[in-house]
Parts: sequence; structure tokens; C-alpha cells
Amino acid sequence: MKKRIFGALLFCLMLFCFAGTAMAAEKEEHPYYITVNLTDNIVTVYEKDEAGNYTVPIKAFYCSGGESTPEGTFQTIEKYEWRALFGDVWGQYATRITGHYLFHSVPYLEKDKTTLEYDEYNKLGSTASAGCIRLCVKDVKWIYDNCPIGTTVKMYRGNVEEPLQPTPVKKINTADLKRRGWDPTDPDPANPWRKGELREMAVQPSLLGSTVQAYHENNTYYLTAEDGKKMFSHLGVALSLPEAAGQVVDDEIKVFYEGTEHQLSCRVKEGTVYYKLRDLATMVGAEMTWNKETQEIGISYGGNTITVSRGPLVRDAVSLPAQIASLFRV
Repeated sequence: MKKRIFGALLFCLMLFCFAGTAMAAEKEEHPYYITVNLTDNIVTVYEKDEAGNYTVPIKAFYCSGGESTPEGTFQTIEKYEWRALFGDVWGQYATRITGHYLFHSVPYLEKDKTTLEYDEYNKLGSTASAGCIRLCVKDVKWIYDNCPIGTTVKMYRGNVEEPLQPTPVKKINTADLKRRGWDPTDPDPANPWRKGELREMAVQPSLLGSTVQAYHENNTYYLTAEDGKKMFSHLGVALSLPEAAGQVVDDEIKVFYEGTEHQLSCRVKEGTVYYKLRDLATMVGAEMTWNKETQEIGISYGGNTITVSRGPLVRDAVSLPAQIASLFRV
């Protein structure tokens, strides 16, 4: 009799442990919750708080919904790397929300990354779709990669103040024949928007050293971890910036500053991580300005100011002395 009771207790204990493990796995299965404000065309991603509730906003994206986009709460159903869409066009990184409504990229005329409907891309942030939720490639790919099937999506209309404001989407110059057919945010190495250059940047005050090396792409500057730490140390800010390229995922890297995790934009060039200068300034609460007349960047924090001006291309700085020296060779 005692053996039977012991066996029953052991079975119940094992069942409880298994159920607990299953519940824990279920909690981790869907780490994010997504809302779509169809009035302001803003997608917000939440993660769980310590109590397991989706109350912590971590990302916000501008999107384009449609007049026919349904309101309600849904669970995602399917994913497609490419998906044929209404109107004989194609979308990248599609996630089905409900029925024929999906998250997807701005449409392409063909199943080809060079055929973006650039006029439609420039409508992101406004109501423009046939009903799906359009996003730029970087943002919709994040959902595709990080939000598993079954993720809850709530879509609504109304004057709702969202917890985060997205970064404005830069417009495509439709006269740029070489690049307008690509989504500027597509991480594909073949993307012509990703062709940048290394430049020497003159820094004042001179105690920082005369120059730093910056990666320049689409009017955006990126600094190495070493130069970023050196520059912001003059503002009284101590930064700890990872330098391992393996920590970069989809052009973003995690950085902890004053106990808070931040996702910063970056680039990896020849194994070196370059941090987006504006993201570094925003993270620490510094003010960053651009003087169009002098072509200088100003960064101010705590009563201190750094001025950065653009210098020559790195390849020019290296090749010029070599060219001069070659004149004296026998």
C-alpha cells in the first residue's frame, strides 16, 4: 500500500515538473507582442516585464496600413521570404496576421530587390496600402526573424499616444536612377545604398587627437568603438562599446549604458564595428547639430562641446604621399 502511495506521489511530482517546464517553454515561445496604430501608422513591439506581461516597449516603426485593414487582436499564422501580393507585385519578409492581411515590405514590381516601388516607399508613415501593413525591409525583416508564428498582433484606430516615436523614414530621391529601385534599409551587401567611404575627421578640441577615422554612408557617420569612447570621454561620458563583429545582428548591436540596454545602428567593415554617431549621442542624451555653412558636426553635453569636420577620403590620404614619393624613385 505504501509503495502504491509513494508511486502515485512520485508520478504527480513528475507531472508537476513536466507541466512547469512546459509552461516555462510556452512563456518563452512568444517573447514579443505587437501593436499597430492604424491612425498614426506606427508599429510598436513590446517585451515582457518581470511579471510576464507585455508592458515594455522596445521598438517602434513607421508603416503604411490601409483603409480596409481590420481592427482586432490576432495571432500570426505563416511566414514567407517572398510573397506574391495583390496587384501583381511582390513583398519581402511577409508574416500573415489574419486572412489576406500581412506584414510585408514595400512592394516590388518583380520578385527582384532592384524593382522597389519607390513612390510607395516614400509614403511610409501614411495610409497607403491595399490593407496589409507595409514596412521598410529592415523593420519587417526584424519581425520576420524575431517574432515566431503565434505572436499576438493588436490593430486599432484612434488618437492613442504611443510610448515610442519611430525614427523618421528617409525619402528616396526618385531622380536617383542608380539606387531608387532598392530599399535603402535592405541589409543585402549588393544594395547600392550601402556603398560608403572611410574619411578622416578633424576633431576639436585638439586634446582628443587631430583626427578620427569615420565610415560615411548616405550622409550618416559611424565611428569605431575606440574613437567613440575617446570622443565622448571629453564630454564626461564613459562608454563601454563591444568591438566584436559577431555581436552585430541586422546592422544593430546591443550596448548597455547606465543599466539600460540600447540597440544601436552600426556597420561592419573589414571586421571592424562602426557605431552610428547620432545613436551614440542620443543614447547618452547629448545634443548633436549640423552646421550647413561650415560643414561641421557639433556634439554638446554637460557644458562641453566637440566639433567634428569632414576631411579627405582615407584612400586619398594614403595614396597622395605614395604618389609624391614615386616621383623621386629611380
